Amino acid sequence: MAFLHEHIILPLSDLLKGESVHKYLRLLREAERWSDEQMLHFQQDRLRKLILHAAKQVPFYRDWFHSHSIDPLFATLDQLPIVDKALMRREGIERFAAEGFPERERLSSRSSGSTGEPFTFYESRESYSVNMAVKLHSWFKAGYRLGDRYMKIANSQRQGHLKQLQDCINHCIYVPFYTMDEASLRAILDRIEQEKPLYIRSYPAPLHLLAQYRKSHSGYHHRPRHIMTTGATLTESHRADIERAFGCDIIDSYSCEGTPATYETTVHDGYCVANLYGIIETIDSHGQPVNDGIGHVVSTDLWNLAHPFIRYNTQDLVEVKAGRIQRIMGRESESIAAPNGTIITIHNLTKFFANDFAGIEAYRMIYRKDKTVEFQLVVNQTFAQEDIQRIANHWHEVLELPVSVRLVDDIPLMHNNKRKTIINETTD
Repeated sequence: MAFLHEHIILPLSDLLKGESVHKYLRLLREAERWSDEQMLHFQQDRLRKLILHAAKQVPFYRDWFHSHSIDPLFATLDQLPIVDKALMRREGIERFAAEGFPERERLSSRSSGSTGEPFTFYESRESYSVNMAVKLHSWFKAGYRLGDRYMKIANSQRQGHLKQLQDCINHCIYVPFYTMDEASLRAILDRIEQEKPLYIRSYPAPLHLLAQYRKSHSGYHHRPRHIMTTGATLTESHRADIERAFGCDIIDSYSCEGTPATYETTVHDGYCVANLYGIIETIDSHGQPVNDGIGHVVSTDLWNLAHPFIRYNTQDLVEVKAGRIQRIMGRESESIAAPNGTIITIHNLTKFFANDFAGIEAYRMIYRKDKTVEFQLVVNQTFAQEDIQRIANHWHEVLELPVSVRLVDDIPLMHNNKRKTIINETTD
């Protein structure tokens, strides 16, 4: 079955859609045998072509090289400016789009809008194909093979008959949802029992809600081989809850526009970066490299010539050890840097609330523009009222800021069915 899908159906799909996923899967398998020096040579060769292309065809970079009197032929990556989504919006998409790039070879893409600000950009068909091959290759490391039955739980309807046909051929059970109320949770879990997928892929937030419902209701027994999480920060407490409820291992992954796929293996010894696709730098707030500690992800896409992403600040934070990513910390806008220098991420909150607050079902931390902090809590009847002051006192001591606690009925998912545990209004 796997041979049929990979060597016959996938090439036919590429031919039909004008893509080359099968070609780049072969390259990825070949690259597994490369030495570190061979991979570095490949990256540097792609980077040189990318820089020369951007300097000639992309208005923003053409102007930048001219104004800084730098010869692109000899430019190194660390000489180029760090760009971000805000800069691209101010300049306009056409300032970063390659002039003369064939229309038929570029696609209009859109980020998921995790920050509440969806971002539209161009993507070449080649970069799309390489990216898809990289994602499939990362799944293969978890045991997946083309043709295996898997379920994708997503927050939108499948668009177009071609995608639906593709799902049918690839044995993908696509389950759209718009609200995560009791009826929706029950319907999705019933579907899992009926279809018995070998793999499940979705965001952490809806998976955690499904896990909570499954844990408190009988009749759900199917155990997939793995659950694949993506699109938002996976906390250790949510990982434990999901794995316990479904009786299987989670393989987490991270990616965004212009960034190589970054994923766990079944060993769980950190995150692997798809170096063939791109280069990831981890830097501090002053633009200096971080080899150990928490830093910003700055990525360079080596393949997207339609809209080059060179030293693109993703606004994501990661923890690295000896240069290797150990944990995905989340968006910069979903962290707090208090005036006393303390940095709080979602992992700090989950560690605190996981200890002995059994009566708290959900929580959110809001850092206001006036430098005050509010905790919103959803609680049940076992919640102890004296814990309100205990929580406020603890975080006042940590942050040295005024802290209030408010009980609320619900902390809803956002429009994209992700959940922001930390809202930093000072970064707006």
